[in-house]
Amino acid sequence: MATVHLICGLPGAGKTTYATGLQADLNSVLFSLDRWLVTLHGRYSLATVGHEEHTRRVLACRALMWDVAAEFLRRSVDVILDDGFFFRRDRMRHVDFASTAGASARIHFVNTPIRVIRSRLRERNASLPPHNFEIDPETLTGFLGLFETPTEDEGAEMVVTCDPTQLADGRPTGSRKHDGV
Repeated sequence: MATVHLICGLPGAGKTTYATGLQADLNSVLFSLDRWLVTLHGRYSLATVGHEEHTRRVLACRALMWDVAAEFLRRSVDVILDDGFFFRRDRMRHVDFASTAGASARIHFVNTPIRVIRSRLRERNASLPPHNFEIDPETLTGFLGLFETPTEDEGAEMVVTCDPTQLADGRPTGSRKHDGV
């Protein structure tokens, strides 16, 4: 049975690094929300476009990504969604989508200390990679207030991992917790 892997965590936590390592390990297909957003809309800031427009863009990209991802799942190919999944309702919605596509779901929470995230975002903002957004300290503070830490009762297997860049070999690892699904 194919699995959709939901990569969850704050900006700068190491989600894309983790997702890329996971993709290599699983020979799967990776969809990165930020890559789609930047490709379709260019780089922008929340302050420039506003929360409502950013949300519209995110939801449109998620819908496009899911349409393609679901087809891979139906063909028994694992899919990785590097999205952030700040909200429980979004994670649970994708768990339901996976079930409808005949797949299982696994939530990977990249749990990186906030001090590491703040430091990393300062460095990243100074030399922004092609498919990343600048995240200023105020925006990160806002995201901290929005982020809902995943729990084991969201209908999917849980994997909690540390910051993948701190691992000796750079490979994603985590403590797997199964919630009975």
